[in-house]
Amino acid sequence: MDSITQAALGALCGELVLGKKLGNYGVLWGALFGTLPDLDIIAYPFLSASEQLTWHRGLSHSVLVIFIATFLFGWMIQKLYRELDPEISFKRGSLFVFLAWSTHVWIDCFNTYGTMILEPFSSDRIAMNNIFIIDLFFLVPILLCIISCMTFFRKKPSKRIKLASLTAIWLCLYFSASLIIKQKANEHFESFLVAKGISKSRMVTVPTVSNIFLWRMIAEDTDGKTIHTSYWSIFDKANTKYKVLSISKDHHLEADFKDSEDLRVITWFTDGWHKTYQAPAKPNTIYIAAMKMGEIQIPTETGQELRPAFIWSITRNDGGSYELGRAFKLSKDGSKHLKKAIGNTVDRITGDNSNWLQGDIKWTWDLLEKQ
Repeated sequence: MDSITQAALGALCGELVLGKKLGNYGVLWGALFGTLPDLDIIAYPFLSASEQLTWHRGLSHSVLVIFIATFLFGWMIQKLYRELDPEISFKRGSLFVFLAWSTHVWIDCFNTYGTMILEPFSSDRIAMNNIFIIDLFFLVPILLCIISCMTFFRKKPSKRIKLASLTAIWLCLYFSASLIIKQKANEHFESFLVAKGISKSRMVTVPTVSNIFLWRMIAEDTDGKTIHTSYWSIFDKANTKYKVLSISKDHHLEADFKDSEDLRVITWFTDGWHKTYQAPAKPNTIYIAAMKMGEIQIPTETGQELRPAFIWSITRNDGGSYELGRAFKLSKDGSKHLKKAIGNTVDRITGDNSNWLQGDIKWTWDLLEKQ
């Protein structure tokens, strides 16, 4: 999840476990320990682009480190407050560290990026795909709770613990709702593919930006060469017409890049849910678009461009080495379309798809081929 959510969730854990004893200091300790696992990014300057993908959400997010951190930092907190507050015991300190650190890791497992919780024994990424990387319905209640506890209820411990408990209950209910709605999305897309006569080898459903009501499907054809994607909202009407977009994976373009470690890492990171394409003017470069991570709809003169959120380029140099880069970042021109994109998403969530995937739909590589 995003850093603000992680810090806020840690702060909530601090309030629940330490707040009654330490007040606002418990919240601050929670924000710190809720952020610590992501400090693995301080190694980024010493890592290549592909190494960053394999490093982040790795060992610092593993079950092994959770237990080591629990006892080590629990002991340190107990020692720090031994004279100031004897009630901050090793048991309480360890419980706090465990909750703050583990909730960071578990919530990272909820989104589409995945987390290597079994490191160093396995590099498999656990991804439940039921919460978007930043969800305001999840984040805002935590922020309101923390701000209220630290200001309005600063010296009212009983009210603080009640508010924090209610917030924790809301988060559990919201998470449970995401799993229930995800199951309904799975059922919808299963029947949708059958109605369209599409046979699949695998399928993934993921929530769209900052909500659990509008879901995106990606399904792989049985031949492993085509990806199909579509959208469904829990508020859709019975007569809603759905559009399915089919994309050729074109992995044959990777033949001359098979010895590239960057390609291996990207394939692992995307779990094979990627589209490969080339620009006619750059025969020594392939582009890898992560289809599982979603796309932004950018208005064009005749319709819409669908631009995947993550696209990497791999260039084969004359000496036989490879160079990995990001083809572009959405901030380059995506911000000016943000307001319209948010409006279209809100409309689509409510069941109105009149402005959703309408007009002449082109993917980024379709436009590139015509340049």
